[in-house]
Amino acid sequence: MTSSANRPSRLSRAKPLQPAVGTEIEIDDVPAIEAKTRGFLARFIAISVAIAIAVTGSYGLMTGQFGAVEVVWAIAGPLVGAIVAHYFGVHRRDSG
Repeated sequence: MTSSANRPSRLSRAKPLQPAVGTEIEIDDVPAIEAKTRGFLARFIAISVAIAIAVTGSYGLMTGQFGAVEVVWAIAGPLVGAIVAHYFGVHRRDSG
């Protein structure tokens, strides 16, 4: 039997899989990574919306019912509007 004096305490044991936050990415790389992520998401949303509109538009042309296009555009319209406003909107210089 081992006594409690021979065992290391729970606080003193090292955690083998403890992540070291901030050591892998230099602080100067963060804006570039954020820009790449925003660009990827903008392209992904734009391509997904274009495919969804094309598929529902084709369905509408085949069946003569365009309700699916209305539903898809009701969901995708605000997303496209946000992307367009972000990339092509007026950028203020006096806001900080």
